[in-house]
Amino acid sequence: MQIFATFEHTKYLELGIIELQENGITDIFAVPLKKVNVRASIIDSLNHSDGRSFLDKGFALAVVLSTILASKGFELEWGPIYWGLIGAASGIIIGLVIEIILYKWKNKKKQIKLVRNEKHGEVILIINCQLKDEKLISDILTRNLALGLAKVINSKE
Repeated sequence: MQIFATFEHTKYLELGIIELQENGITDIFAVPLKKVNVRASIIDSLNHSDGRSFLDKGFALAVVLSTILASKGFELEWGPIYWGLIGAASGIIIGLVIEIILYKWKNKKKQIKLVRNEKHGEVILIINCQLKDEKLISDILTRNLALGLAKVINSKE
């Protein structure tokens, strides 16, 4: 049978592996997972949303600026329609620039924090064992803070 466990990359993983080896379980395979950096998109699609919208402030500023410039456009040369469109376009651009600056500033703070904490990805532990060792292995892995456990029983056993 095979037992799969996921761990954070901490000292408890190492302690769990050592404890398993001390109990005679030697067929252990560890796979470290690489952390994936998620890039934010300006426009969320229907199938994928990261919870961050870059256009909200831009649309709000577009409404405000187009209203103000359209009302002032009655006194200006090009008229209210052109000045309303200019206000809307400039509001969207200004809001988008503000959101991008805020996003980069917040991510820079997160990267500094991650460097200090030296967070690593998770590790998948695959253990080949006999059916009689399942309880022992599950107890050891749970005691050493496994995030999740799964077992696969071969049809031959």
